[in-house]
Amino acid sequence: MKNYTTIFMLLVITLLSHSACQKTDDQTYTIPTTYNFDNVDYTGQIQRVNMLEELATYAKSANISGSNQLSAIAMINMYKNSNAPFADASLNASTKQLKDKVAMALQAEFENYMTAQETTSLSTNQMAMANQAGIITSNDGSQSFLLNANGVELAQIIEKGLAAACLYYQSTIVYLGETKMNVDNKAVTDGKGTNMEHHWDEAFGYLGAPIDFPSNISNLELWAKYSNKVNSILGCNSKIMNAFLKGRAAISAEDYDARDEARETIKTEWEVILAAVAISYLNDAKDSSADPALYYHYLTEAYAFIMGLKYGASKTIADSDIDNILSNLAGSPNPLQANFYSTSMQDIDSAINAIANTFTSLEDVKASL
Repeated sequence: MKNYTTIFMLLVITLLSHSACQKTDDQTYTIPTTYNFDNVDYTGQIQRVNMLEELATYAKSANISGSNQLSAIAMINMYKNSNAPFADASLNASTKQLKDKVAMALQAEFENYMTAQETTSLSTNQMAMANQAGIITSNDGSQSFLLNANGVELAQIIEKGLAAACLYYQSTIVYLGETKMNVDNKAVTDGKGTNMEHHWDEAFGYLGAPIDFPSNISNLELWAKYSNKVNSILGCNSKIMNAFLKGRAAISAEDYDARDEARETIKTEWEVILAAVAISYLNDAKDSSADPALYYHYLTEAYAFIMGLKYGASKTIADSDIDNILSNLAGSPNPLQANFYSTSMQDIDSAINAIANTFTSLEDVKASL
């Protein structure tokens, strides 16, 4: 009799344990069409996006012939949010900064780029050419850019580089990573939600999209704008936004399988956006080969996005392969040593093919990007 009782109790325990791990019908929940959830706050991310945009605006202010020399100290102060550097007083009052959110190994590199941009800005009275920094103007006279002696527009390296090494890195590696997702999802803080919900919201904040993206594509910032550049071909706006919506709803419903599926989609799609935008700018450079100002401008943007492939979570392409692409395109994976004056059409095509060969979903559309 004791044996029967023991067996019965074991069966009951097993069944109870099994049912606790199962999804039930009441697990069904609604995924909204806009990022309009209860208790959402990603103020810090909005502030960093705005800090980067103001820093980029200042770095590009030397694109005008005869403009004043830039200050590396001013740029570094914006980078660190020190000494009230911003025109927007609310940013000065913020405790947030860009530098401490950049991948540690890269933090000093961006200060080097800013110092180099200050030096380059001494040459705004000169015409840009090989071995001479200066201003180069588009054929129609509507646009001008400050290039260093190697034809690199350092303002783009700073802007696009930080968009990747700070915003993309923080969203996909940090906030969607195991540490930030393996937190309490029970206790609700008014205005912020649970810790897990809040971390997911912060990841979304770095996208720079309005809550009704992509039906609303007005005033897109940084990554949302970059995504929109290639959206007509890839449909990436909806893919990444739907994943953010699905994942946030799943967290609130404690559906962690759906959350994990969504965050993997975000990591994958964001990386594809980077690769596609890099190809798109390489194509723009090819199309502008008769207009040197636009040619070097687009080459720099493409170079910066290729660099950015190092800083996300998916890592479809190895860092060594990225360095090879950059070296073949411009002679060096270091933007301070890269030289676009020696870049050929064949070099650009090789870079496009190398990226598309790795991101195979781009192979058939690479010429259209």
